[in-house]
Amino acid sequence: MGALQGTRTRLVVIACLAVAGYFAYTAATGWIRNQQLNDDRAQAELRLQELEDRKAYLEAVRDYVASDAYVEQEARRQLGYIRDGEVPFVVTSPRSETTGTPPGPGGSDSSPARPVFDRVSREVVALAARERMFRRVSKVLAAVSGGADSVACLLVLLGLRERFGFEVEAVHFDHKLRPESAADMDAVRKLCANLDVECVTGEGDVAAVAAKQRQGIEETARMMRYQFLAFAAGKEGADCIATGHTADDQAETVLMRIVRGSGVRGIRGMLPVAGVPGAPERRLVRPLLGVARADTEAICAEFGITPIVDPSNADLSYTRNRVRGTVLEQLRALNPSVEAALRGLAESAREAFSLIEKRSFEVQPRERGPVGAIFALGPFRELPSEALTLVIEREAAFYHLKPDVNRTRVANLRAVLAKGTGTVHFGDTVVEASCGVIRLGPRLEPVDPLPAAVLNVPGSTRAGPWRVDVLTSEVDPTPGSPVIALAAGTSTGALRVRSLQPGERMIWHGVERKVSDMLVNEKVPAWERPGIVAVADSVRLLGLFVATRTFVTDTQGEPGLWVRLAAIPQPR
Repeated sequence: MGALQGTRTRLVVIACLAVAGYFAYTAATGWIRNQQLNDDRAQAELRLQELEDRKAYLEAVRDYVASDAYVEQEARRQLGYIRDGEVPFVVTSPRSETTGTPPGPGGSDSSPARPVFDRVSREVVALAARERMFRRVSKVLAAVSGGADSVACLLVLLGLRERFGFEVEAVHFDHKLRPESAADMDAVRKLCANLDVECVTGEGDVAAVAAKQRQGIEETARMMRYQFLAFAAGKEGADCIATGHTADDQAETVLMRIVRGSGVRGIRGMLPVAGVPGAPERRLVRPLLGVARADTEAICAEFGITPIVDPSNADLSYTRNRVRGTVLEQLRALNPSVEAALRGLAESAREAFSLIEKRSFEVQPRERGPVGAIFALGPFRELPSEALTLVIEREAAFYHLKPDVNRTRVANLRAVLAKGTGTVHFGDTVVEASCGVIRLGPRLEPVDPLPAAVLNVPGSTRAGPWRVDVLTSEVDPTPGSPVIALAAGTSTGALRVRSLQPGERMIWHGVERKVSDMLVNEKVPAWERPGIVAVADSVRLLGLFVATRTFVTDTQGEPGLWVRLAAIPQPR
């Protein structure tokens, strides 16, 4: 009985201990869970703070990079392509005199409200960030004609100069096409003086140059204007030139290029950042390319500026004026948003062209030599037409050529590539297919026939532009001096060199065949055949020196003579 009582007591104690342990465990687990929740909450708050700090850091970095304050100013260079006495313009005033405090943008907080200017400025900031428009730019040269677009561009640039960390100067070119153009120049000078902006001005007789060069007024005016802008940028040490082209100009440009039959590249219209036409090493930016012309007029009104109205803009003899005043007006009857549609088409073309451009870089030449760049036919043939055009222009630039590429010639090239043989001329640039390879380069000069010359055996003989050495001991060929080994005692009569004659035959791989067929079978391209130097005796061909290789007729016996060909340096 006592033992049973003791057992009960022990069970009660165990039960009490178990209950106490459970409550203790529960309390401890709850405390641990609370601690974990507190830790998690603290970690979350810390992570949130890190994200906020990171966001602030990235915003600071974005603003810092956008200002380019940390980038050293690039070295200034003068324009090398314009020589003294050859420029078709004159600098009429190196700088305008400034008057002091500008009433324009970037002033005090008490400036009047200018909602259009503020909105356009934000749009320009966004465009500049996307296009990296002002990266490494410490001075901008703004082209100012005095019209609403260029004046608004100048005002916006002045308002953004502190944000991006650049200086602003103005430049004006007088085309001398109107009697009042000199007064326009004076008006631009006064405007820049009121805005405390230095202004470089110049003038050129566009009509006289156009008549002399026998080209259109519009084309000549554009050429001379951009020449002067590039010249002024070099003189003033500007990193880029800014023009006031607007979204309306973009729509007009796209429509004009569609009518002219431009490809994808042309339909892109004007680019926000590009090289200066005629001086691609100079940078051209178009900050207002997404801004409507009505907004530029509103900005001028907000600043109390009356822009110059060029009466020639109403002259329908100019193509752009006809597009602006007649064609677009008729198209609006079909689509009231035709300008926006054209700009959207330009954006789509730009995206598509980036892929085409990438595709063009996937095909590279095997080699580049005096005759041009050599490509494999297969990959070259698979390129889209626009990519073919880019490759032609790129390689032509390497050889300092100016190809004249158009849709008809590209179609002709397509036919040549499909056939695998033929030639298409793009102005001074030639694309030639032969024996599975492509030559892209300059026109090749005709090769004069090589008069026959009897060789000194052994010894050296001059034959036209060549020196021919006949040796009785083996000599190794070099890239500039190929060697043919002839069997001893197999020649009949005197050994000589001469041009290859039409219809000649030689024994090659045990079969006598026409040399022309043999060269095709051996994949010798057409451009390497005209300058072949033949080694022969009085009866037959013994060997051929081709541009990149040699051929020797089948003979019996060990080599006993080695014929080496070397070009004689020509006086320059």
